[in-house]
Amino acid sequence: MGYSPASILTSGNLPQLQAIKYEREAIANLKAQTPFLSMTKKKPLGLRQGNQVQFFTYALLAANTNQQAEGTVGSPISESTTKILATIGQYADFINTSDLAMDVSIEDPGLIQNLANELNYRLALTLNSLTQLTSDAAVAVDANVNIQLANGSYLTANNIRSAVQSLAAANVRPLVGDEFGGIIHPFVVKDVLNDTSFNGLTDILKRGGDADRAKLFGVPSNEEAISFSGAKFKQTTTAPSVTIGGNTYYNTLTNTSVAA
Repeated sequence: MGYSPASILTSGNLPQLQAIKYEREAIANLKAQTPFLSMTKKKPLGLRQGNQVQFFTYALLAANTNQQAEGTVGSPISESTTKILATIGQYADFINTSDLAMDVSIEDPGLIQNLANELNYRLALTLNSLTQLTSDAAVAVDANVNIQLANGSYLTANNIRSAVQSLAAANVRPLVGDEFGGIIHPFVVKDVLNDTSFNGLTDILKRGGDADRAKLFGVPSNEEAISFSGAKFKQTTTAPSVTIGGNTYYNTLTNTSVAA
């Protein structure tokens, strides 16, 4: 008897072969970078110290350009302080899961650990958002550091210089060393890098860039994107945006300076 392909045994004829291999490790989802908190100086509130923190600062004294008459004491000057009160609140979330779900789950490193990872991201995003909202409100302290760009324009190297120098003009101190910290959206990084105008970032890098200490970081794990003119920017899709004339614009923040 000859060979008969029609009688070949296939996987469809054997029900026990109809099985699915399940991956035990979840594919990483695409989480945003959350750098806003790294742009702050932290003042922890210890345990059993109440639910409010009061900060204060002294008013600046002007220079004394008047000579004092010899032998006279003169009049005292006055000084005042400004206080800022912060109230501590609580944010809480939880996910319900049954003991059976934990017992039968096949995923690695485990159902509870994976859910904890997602809640950790929610926590990071919450802290990031709260810091961003506080920064947006703080810009009202000095209107000179709020730089509004015209509708249809793009962020340029000149805008970054203006933001940094507006902070310097307000006597703001750099965040780390001699550099201000900045937050920038990836789309805005693209705009800055594509700026081919004279004395723009591309033009500076082409000629060495020593004058403005221009440096590009790419997209490493610490999300730093550009160091330029005294400011080091971290890029994140959580940078706030505004819509004007149907166009979306992303705020770029340098410490408390905002270019929108």
